Amino acid sequence: MNISPLVRFAGSFGGYQLSRLITAKHPRILMYHRFSRNVEPGHLDAAMFEWQVQHIAKNYIPVTVSELAEDLYVKQRRPRNRIAITIDDGYEDFYEIAWPILKKYSVPATFYVTTGFVSGDIWLWPDQLRFLLEHSPDSVGRHDFNIARIETPIPNEKFESEYWRLNQLMLQADNADKILCLNEMAAAWDIDLPDIPPKEYRAVSWEQLQEMQSEGLEVGGHTVSHPSLARVSMEEAKSEIFGCAEILRQKLGESPRSFCYPNGTVDDFVGGQVSFIKDAGFSCAAVAFADCQGHAQRYAMRRHTGSQDRFQFLKSISGVELLGMRLRHHLVETCYD
Repeated sequence: MNISPLVRFAGSFGGYQLSRLITAKHPRILMYHRFSRNVEPGHLDAAMFEWQVQHIAKNYIPVTVSELAEDLYVKQRRPRNRIAITIDDGYEDFYEIAWPILKKYSVPATFYVTTGFVSGDIWLWPDQLRFLLEHSPDSVGRHDFNIARIETPIPNEKFESEYWRLNQLMLQADNADKILCLNEMAAAWDIDLPDIPPKEYRAVSWEQLQEMQSEGLEVGGHTVSHPSLARVSMEEAKSEIFGCAEILRQKLGESPRSFCYPNGTVDDFVGGQVSFIKDAGFSCAAVAFADCQGHAQRYAMRRHTGSQDRFQFLKSISGVELLGMRLRHHLVETCYD
């Protein structure tokens, strides 16, 4: 049964305010990724983001994730109406589009950066995949790679569905197999990936991060190269986490920093890796899903998806989504040592 029309109707007559009151002591963390000047697939446009930031500034008390963790796990208190905005990966469009809006309304945020991406050592694998598909052969062919079979040419109207099909296959693959597949595609199609990503895939710089941190941004950790930590060895996971923490200290100095699991599903980390996050000095860790228990686990803090859709945003921010999960007893088990 689809109750969205009923929720939307109730929300327009005070339902969101009532939900905010009921869930006032249960802070929410919102998750974003990409931003654009105008409406663009896969991005949140500037006008909609500004409307959302205005709404947060007017109705909530925005904090960084580390500030939220200090309240919840150190001071053992639950101040009312706390909201944390988080942005994953480290793209330059955060600096160019989102951060000026956040500064305009004095709203803090937590920016989870992949340090190898920022340093220019890599560009993120989903962007490599999209770039390779965009430059795939125009000739008719069937290409068998270690993870997937791809038929060319890829019709324009099927490009996005094909991209997401392959993206999902790679998400489920071991990190080494994923890298091998991308290399096989580049070699088979005689494509040279540029050393520096094209503008639309470019990372923020360390200088830009220094500037934003001085203005109140929390710069958190998102590993060195953005693998699913459940699909690498424990030694590789340790190197990804400690290496990320060390370069953040070298480039940005000592500061409270939280951590965010790449991809962030329950299948993207294992329990024993939590000790690495603690020992690396991160204040807490965030996942990329929400359930009825909220922030019961310091190293698996739940996040709600930030959305281009105004209705979805209001459900997430007001606590309607959280209340619905509690009514359904929607619980995701995340066990760690």
